Amino acid sequence: MAFLSKNRFWFLAFFLLFVVRCQISFFEYLSFKNHKFLNVEARVINQYKKEGKNYQILKLKNNSLTFYTTSRENLKNLLNEKVKLTIITSKVSFFEYLFTFYAPSFNIKLLSADKIDLFIEKQHSSSVMKNLFKALFLGESIDFSTRQKLSSLGVSHLFALSGLHLGFISFVLYFVFSPLYKIFQKKFPYRNRFFDLGILVLAVEFVYLYFTSFPPSLIRAYVLEVLIFIFAMRFKELFSLNILFFTILFSFLIFFSKIFSIGFLLSFLGVFYIYLFFKHVKFSFFSSVFLSFYMFLVMFVWSHYFFGNFNYFQFLSPLVNIIFSFFYPLEIFLHLIGFGGVFDDFILKYLSLGSEFYEVKISFVWVVIFGIMSLLAFFSKYLFYGINLLAFFIVILAI
Repeated sequence: MAFLSKNRFWFLAFFLLFVVRCQISFFEYLSFKNHKFLNVEARVINQYKKEGKNYQILKLKNNSLTFYTTSRENLKNLLNEKVKLTIITSKVSFFEYLFTFYAPSFNIKLLSADKIDLFIEKQHSSSVMKNLFKALFLGESIDFSTRQKLSSLGVSHLFALSGLHLGFISFVLYFVFSPLYKIFQKKFPYRNRFFDLGILVLAVEFVYLYFTSFPPSLIRAYVLEVLIFIFAMRFKELFSLNILFFTILFSFLIFFSKIFSIGFLLSFLGVFYIYLFFKHVKFSFFSSVFLSFYMFLVMFVWSHYFFGNFNYFQFLSPLVNIIFSFFYPLEIFLHLIGFGGVFDDFILKYLSLGSEFYEVKISFVWVVIFGIMSLLAFFSKYLFYGINLLAFFIVILAI
């Protein structure tokens, strides 16, 4: 009750903004429906042929819409290509518009590739590597075969541009600028280092978003980072449930129906478990190394409830996560100077380890028990150690 009373203003603000958000979405829908035939530019994020049918299914996405369409034409592989097409909007309901809808289409035209796409492609001879690094740097979709291999190796999150990558960039920028800021602070001792460096890091990351053409997954992660920064300044205590709670509420307002996606849920769970870790474990070099193994255990439970691909090389993923901390900034530098393909052969050999896999599923009962204990672990250090043991037990039981 004290929490509700203390934050009454925020709940009222959320309710009013929620009403406004619903109205905005409905007006956007009316504008969408106002055109029976609507010309749309979007990127193809999935393409496959329906078994036993003579047409192809395309899943397309732009900044405001995610939708399916079909084509009976003999289309080439359009994955990650930008296309322009005309869709028929007459049968799309408001509920479908909010989530994902199907719309018949015609007059599909391929648009020219972005210069940055071509710049990355020229540095790789393998189509798999071209696809993988465009996914890593630009947030583009990964082809189904490669996606399965990454999933079975337990490293899908490393190549799907998200908050993890912004986190790496934030970490590097903060520790690069921090010593320089100490010199500045001698002349302005009243300044708040966390606030000033936070603004600087967010500004640099915004430039990175511009450089990568604002991929939706990265926009989502950036907005979440801004919200966490604002609430961290408001509530003072960085590792607070208040920050997570209000971040979820206001992210719902910003992303609305998109918040119900599995990817969104897993990204929030990842943030929660990182919060939980640093609430109970003092930051140090050794704790940051242990964090990778801890995240593997706790996220194994959730990820294998939704996705089941597994092989035993997945146990190497915590080490791969640590290596990735150095690999990611190194690859950015190598691509900037035109030598992005240096490690292609090694990466292809690593991917081949994920060719064979089997299904591992976590039961709903275990997920509920683990979820409840995880929430309670925020208030108890003993339960924090307990969820680590429980996660280890669930992993052993599952495999």
